[in-house]
Amino acid sequence: MSSGEISPFSPLQNYKLKAYPFSPNPPGHLSDWEKHVLEFLSAAKAATYFQLCDHTRQKKKLNAMSRAGLVHKYQLQGQRNINVVSSVGFDNLDRLLRTLVFTQLVLKLKPKDVLPGSNHIHAHIVLNNVFPVLVLRHGDDPGMVPFMTNRLERVIILSETFYPEFNKIKTPCRICLDQDLLKDELTFYYPDGRRDAVARS
Repeated sequence: MSSGEISPFSPLQNYKLKAYPFSPNPPGHLSDWEKHVLEFLSAAKAATYFQLCDHTRQKKKLNAMSRAGLVHKYQLQGQRNINVVSSVGFDNLDRLLRTLVFTQLVLKLKPKDVLPGSNHIHAHIVLNNVFPVLVLRHGDDPGMVPFMTNRLERVIILSETFYPEFNKIKTPCRICLDQDLLKDELTFYYPDGRRDAVARS
């Protein structure tokens, strides 16, 4: 993804959300890969096919898991259609897009655990400490971020754009942009725009 491209996790893509029929069933005999997918979705809640697999055979397995009632399946319909599977139901496109960009962070950082969030915090990831994760999407007010975060000990912010309002954040903070989440090297930024560590996936 280049700096001029719109993130696949952006509401600017103007997706329509298609939900496939879902009838839950208990799992039968599962392969190790299928177990891994279910465990991952239990933590992250949703993922696109391109986040979970590279091979056509595995994509067919995800389709089969959906038909078997093991996962929910959705399609983001836009200029490019994107298939999604999830462990929970989504009737809100905004919430799903926030979940998918969070999933990309989880894939990059491989945290020890993922904990639920509340209010403005999407979720928490457990690394050496517990980090609340705030997800901003196009249309959110970046001017509210300093107020949303001022009672936190630390925070990670996922955003499509680097906003000047970030410089007003007083809480220890690292910011990651969608375009960097989709690169091999994951770059974090300080609120003043300086680069922090670069992590290789």
